[in-house]
Amino acid sequence: MTVLDRWLAEGSISELSFHFASFIGRQCASAGADRDLLMLTAALVSESNQRGDVCLDLAMLAQHPLYTGDTQAPALSDWRDRLLATGCVAEEGDMAPLLLSGDRLYLYRYWQAETGILAAINQRLQGSLALDVPALQAALHRLFPQKSQATEPDWQMLACALAVSRPFAVISGGPGTGKTTTVVKVLAALLEQNPELRLRLAAPTGKAAARMVESIRSARQALALPPSVSARMPDDAQTLHRLLGSRRRGFRHHRDNVLPVDCLVIDEASMIDVTLMHAVLDALPPQARVILIGDRDQLASVEAGNVLGDITGHGQPLSYSPSMAQQLSELTGYPVEMLPTSDSLPPVADAVALLRTSYRFAADSGIGRLARLVNEGAAGQALSLLRQSREGRVSDLLWLVADQVAGRTGLESAALDWAVERYQHYLLSSNVEEALQRFAGMRILCAVHDGPLGDHALNLSVAQRLRGGGLLGPEEDAHGKPVMITVNDYELDLYNGDIGLLWRDGDGALEACFAQVDGQVRRIPAISLPEHVTAWALTVHKSQGSEFDDVLLVLPEDANSPLLSRELLYTGITRARRHLRLHAREDAFEAACCRTVERSSGLGIRLGWNPSLLP
Repeated sequence: MTVLDRWLAEGSISELSFHFASFIGRQCASAGADRDLLMLTAALVSESNQRGDVCLDLAMLAQHPLYTGDTQAPALSDWRDRLLATGCVAEEGDMAPLLLSGDRLYLYRYWQAETGILAAINQRLQGSLALDVPALQAALHRLFPQKSQATEPDWQMLACALAVSRPFAVISGGPGTGKTTTVVKVLAALLEQNPELRLRLAAPTGKAAARMVESIRSARQALALPPSVSARMPDDAQTLHRLLGSRRRGFRHHRDNVLPVDCLVIDEASMIDVTLMHAVLDALPPQARVILIGDRDQLASVEAGNVLGDITGHGQPLSYSPSMAQQLSELTGYPVEMLPTSDSLPPVADAVALLRTSYRFAADSGIGRLARLVNEGAAGQALSLLRQSREGRVSDLLWLVADQVAGRTGLESAALDWAVERYQHYLLSSNVEEALQRFAGMRILCAVHDGPLGDHALNLSVAQRLRGGGLLGPEEDAHGKPVMITVNDYELDLYNGDIGLLWRDGDGALEACFAQVDGQVRRIPAISLPEHVTAWALTVHKSQGSEFDDVLLVLPEDANSPLLSRELLYTGITRARRHLRLHAREDAFEAACCRTVERSSGLGIRLGWNPSLLP
């Protein structure tokens, strides 16, 4: 049995990685003694991609045991030389299935995507815009009335000034920091600069696109915008796949058939993987502006890459170069001394605006404090706050300590009772419009799919309890069951992440009902639904782009679960607007708080961020 066969038999690698490595071995049958090393390395690259890495960092594995420990990686220089000698591995400038860039080994398509993103960003960082500075100054002061005796700048105003004055910009901020309000004001200022500007709005998922439109419409109504600006404000957002024209193979829009757009604003940018980001930037005219909106501290994309994190330095402190600080000072009126300034950060830092003030959570909010402590990795202080919640000293937060007795598994009765009590309200609604509104207020969020505390098991538990209470019929009579779409169906205009309710109409026909941005309900025969799953409980990944008044966040019992991370915990906590119940063992919470997602990528380093501070 070869090492590759043994890895597969032991479950160390997937069948996909095994077959990819075998394919590479067949392509390089003449590689001689190094063919086995090539195949093992190819399997490692495939496994790293499936974990979310863009590349394999050979330096981290060199001379270390691989998987079961009976096989050790070669020394770095020897490993590189032997791979390059096989003919299936090339260095930058050549083409091969695997590409070596320094000590990082890529599948060629991932290297191509990363390089394309880097080129598109750098091209815009080096570009300049024709600005009507007096008009922008006037717009900024009208949109952001400055408070007298301010001790810190209006971060939203700075973000707007930065986004309007640069061809490439990122606006990052946590929940309640005003990202949507800032975007509306950015759009208004852009349209005052150029009324004919072709603006497009997009997001990675249909749910995120719908929320973007809903939030922008709400924020726009609260602003006294000139009628000429308000009339030209974009009123629709698309998924990125729909924007690009998704086809069975590739996209309709690409560098040879670019999108007719002058400025593209993308929300929930943390969810975008490296290949999709490359496809988007590749399909834009070189002169088109790009504005990314997102929370750099949230979970990275499900697929390979952490593009927003790479661009923003993965939590490194942000400040502006002296020249950028001077420009922002002139536009906003804030003295340079009030702005965070440094001459040691890379040029891309001047394109990143960080919203630092949360308007959602009050100073005494348990949810807000817990999110901040988790984001800082302060596990001890976070646990202290959770203990206060058990004593009733934190009004919007409650820690439901999972049973740590050996052999006891599953959701505690109190937690399940609480969830079922809230879900039963929507099932008692007199119509589907009321049911959708009630259901949208609460959700169970899980870290994992499988196991007694995964979303599969919890969906079954909730269904059983509701049936036991007479509130839900048998599976074949699915009236009231929530469903989440898991594929994009462009013909039905339903997208991955869309959530609706199965509901019987007046004639008894079962329909799938989805709330629309305009308040209407879209009805589709249930039999016509594309692939979907039950949605009382969702994974935290699937909840990105959504917010709920009440959240029950459930962590797995295994503190060593590779899915537990600070980013997952922070994302789950910040889905809650009013109340959060956390069902977790102390050791699992602490492990999640202390473990950050580390994805191998070259983009952050190639953009100039300090490699010693990158994950």
